[in-house]
Amino acid sequence: MFSAKVMGPVSNIYSYSAGSFEERNSKNSLKKITENIRWRDIDADISSQGFVVFSSNREADESIDISRSDEAFDLYLYRGDSTSLRSLTATPQDEMSPKFSPDGTRVAFIRERKTLVVLALGSVNERVQFEAEEILDFDWSPDGKSLAVAARNQKRGEILLLECTRDCLQQRASISELASFLRQSGVQDHSVAQGGCAACGSAVTLAWSPTGDRLAYVFHPDTPAARSLWIMEMTGDPVSSRATVPLQLSAQTHQVQDAPSWSRDGQSLLYAALVDYRFHYDESRHRKVYEGSMQVFIAGLDGKRAALTDKQVAAHAPVFMDSDRVAYLQAEDLSAREYALVIRNLADASEQRIFDGVARGSGLAVRP
Repeated sequence: MFSAKVMGPVSNIYSYSAGSFEERNSKNSLKKITENIRWRDIDADISSQGFVVFSSNREADESIDISRSDEAFDLYLYRGDSTSLRSLTATPQDEMSPKFSPDGTRVAFIRERKTLVVLALGSVNERVQFEAEEILDFDWSPDGKSLAVAARNQKRGEILLLECTRDCLQQRASISELASFLRQSGVQDHSVAQGGCAACGSAVTLAWSPTGDRLAYVFHPDTPAARSLWIMEMTGDPVSSRATVPLQLSAQTHQVQDAPSWSRDGQSLLYAALVDYRFHYDESRHRKVYEGSMQVFIAGLDGKRAALTDKQVAAHAPVFMDSDRVAYLQAEDLSAREYALVIRNLADASEQRIFDGVARGSGLAVRP
């Protein structure tokens, strides 16, 4: 699943079926899920049943209101054809980052960047599970009984574990802390604050391993240091225990972007990172000039890593499709406004360019 650029900020949701060789080369393998020339359809996720949930600023009234100064993103559910498009929320607030529970019966999402909500698809009943000054990301546990949440305020960043008694709908989950980080603005020692706190920052993306025993996160420092990829082991029962000391998987010079993607056996991670990145403003051309590259890497739990793309391209949003293939978005350089969907065979390093015109800010979602 991905968002394709139409014009300006307008985007539609597409799906690509990467099954057998015959299916991959069929015209029916690429499918347009939504079709519009007005709205932004983004943040798509796909369930194990093949349903699609996404966030959109679309409205029933398509007339243009030039006096309008704001917009709201609501959630929509797609069950197989455009006539089955169903509104899940209809509020004046932004509802973003929807993610299906592993069994596909619930959707969790972030409202106004402050509230984590779980919604039942059958009844559309909601349960507010967590509120914070700012929620950056979350992920479901593989059994669907817990949620990991990355949040922050002015003084600290946290990774929290929300454990539900049943389905995360009947009552609020119990909350425990997995990790915490000081924020630069919250450091009391002025000498440290002025000199820069290397460990100050927050986790901005989370990815729970399919095996349930590890949690990966991207740490964003408050100082100019590099964004980095870490994993923590969940000791004992992964949904009722605190995490162990985390291990950094990315290189010290990598500026990690996007959320990492786990292999299905939980032994490897894909991530994208800026390498040798810098930019300057070209006065003669009146534009920013970006230098360096954005590459895709595969890393093992032992800390060994390898680049899958070369330094001549900009590649991001990598995901495992299966044990043999990965997908990512690729462009010629960092200033590109559109990307191409590329599938790479890990065995022979062959690449297949599937679709041009993917929106720059799109991610990739793979059916479980």
